Parts: sequence; C-alpha cells; structure tokens
Amino acid sequence: MFDDLRHARRLASTLDGFARVYLLRVGVQLGLFEALREARTAVELAEHLGLAPDLVAAWLRAAGAQGLVKREGDRFRLGSFAAWLLDSPRLAELQALLDQTVLGVAPRLESLGALMKGGERPVFGAGAEALRAAAIPRLVEGRALQALARVPGARTARRVLDVGCGFGTYLAGLLRRYRDAHGLGIELDPHVAEEARRVLREAEVSRRGEIRVGDFMTMDLPKGTYDLILVNHGLHHFAPPERGALLRRARSRVSERGVVVIQTATASRDPLARWLGSAAWVASLDLYLRTHRNLYGLPEADELETTLAQSGFRATGVVPILPGGNVVYVWGRPG
Repeated sequence: MFDDLRHARRLASTLDGFARVYLLRVGVQLGLFEALREARTAVELAEHLGLAPDLVAAWLRAAGAQGLVKREGDRFRLGSFAAWLLDSPRLAELQALLDQTVLGVAPRLESLGALMKGGERPVFGAGAEALRAAAIPRLVEGRALQALARVPGARTARRVLDVGCGFGTYLAGLLRRYRDAHGLGIELDPHVAEEARRVLREAEVSRRGEIRVGDFMTMDLPKGTYDLILVNHGLHHFAPPERGALLRRARSRVSERGVVVIQTATASRDPLARWLGSAAWVASLDLYLRTHRNLYGLPEADELETTLAQSGFRATGVVPILPGGNVVYVWGRPG
C-alpha cells in the first residue's frame, strides 16, 4: 500500500511538472500574472483581459494548485514564484525557454518513439527556433562572465574571437568590461547575426566589435592572432569525430599565450546537481539534442579535456559556471 501511494505521488508530481510549463507560459503570454499583481476574482480577471471566463476560472484553479497564484477568499493574487519570474531581468530569456519547451522540446519528445524505431530525425534551427535557442544561454550569462575571469589568460585577452556568437551578448559583455579589447563574432544565421550587430551598437562597443556571417571552419581568419577564442554552447553542433578538427582549427588561430574556452552543459555526478535538478535537466537536454539529425550529444568534461590535449593544447582545465558542475568552461592553452 505504501509503495503504491509513493509511486502514485511521484506520477502525480510528474504530471504536475508537465502542466506547470503550460500554465506558466500562458500566464506570462496573456498577461494573467501581471494582472494578478492586484487581487481579482476570476470574473474580474476575465473581464480585465477580455478572456473566456470559464477557462480563466479553470486556469486559476490549476495555477493555484501549482502554487503559482494565491487565493484570498474569492480573489486571487500573484504567487511568489510567478512574481520572481515577472520581475526577473531575464524575463525575455525565461519566456524563450518556456516557448522552446512547448514549441521545440515537447514535439520532439512526442515523436521519440517513432525516432527510436528509425524515423527520420528533423533538422534543428528552422524558423524562430534558432532565435529562441540563441536567447536561452543568456540565462547564465552573468555567472558565465564572472567564471570566465577565473580561466587562465582570459582577463588579459585583448583580441577576442567568439565562435557561434548568437546574439552577441557575451562579446558585448566582454568588450564593455575590457575597454582596450577588440572582438570578432562569427554567426551562421544571418538573422541572429543582425541582432548581434544591434546588441553591439546598443552596448556602444561596435567600434571595437564586428559580427560576420559564416562558418568558422571555412572562414578566412589570420593564424595565431587571438588571445581568447570562445565557443559558447556550440559544441553539440559538431559530431564527436569532428570536434578534434574544430579544436585544432581553434588551436591554429589562438596566440601562443592565448586560451580557447568552451562553454557547455555536461553531465555531473555531484550530489548538489541532483538536489538542484540540473542533472536531470542536462540529461533531458542531451536526449533532446540527439533527436535532430544535425545536433549531437553533450560532451563529458574529462573527454573534452582529452580532446584538447590531443589537439595540441599543453594545459587544460575546467571551471564550473553553475553550482553542481552541470554548466562549465573547459579551457585549453597552447603553451
């Protein structure tokens, strides 16, 4: 009896987690949470936003059961977690994460059975998917820039190359911190690259930063020039046998006193990672990536260090970005 109840509770928790993503997304998307900064009845909320009263009432009951809203008599008010979400300076990136979970991850996992039986895997990056994917890494950007300062040689770098720069926010952050640094960002997607140019302009660093559209593996770049080469969350675009070629090319473009730094999610057996839930998140991310024909699994940090050593880097190391070690920098230096 006890085992049945325990497993039933776990099943209910799993279903709750699935529903919570959708409740959060629609709450942000339709302004339900914002409207609930002021206590309202279900009828008042529906009238205020021009929404279907019965569905608003049902959403409030479900959101209340999840702890996303608080009930005060016949009125409802914003819960603490939803308030944190709305007030986060990274709300746009959190919205991108919710959107990607619903619009990107859910359809891939729904088709997982067919894919396991040999179904054709889709190509990642069509339409708005690339824009959502480029936004999500900004969630760890602040911690990542702080952690980058702990990588040997990164703080003294004055010539920076950002491979797969996405929206250019990391490059802009570096150029704002180090006023005598110059940077080049390379991005395959022209729409994402245009957004990166806008980010550099708004950060007032465009005189020292340039964005080019193209492929790092084939682009004409001077050898032995850059003090810091960044590869942020881009390694899963390369099949494991191709990663050595990527790192050897980076080795040929970095200066002898420079450093190549790879940011990646990776599996961690740290108990803290399990407690935080990041270990489960990374395992799910790895599965999602592998459901695409043009994406590959996440690397192990020690395997990546070995590949760096085999690619001509004499010194290597790992710097954690998030507690638990599920997002890290793996670095290599030629000398």
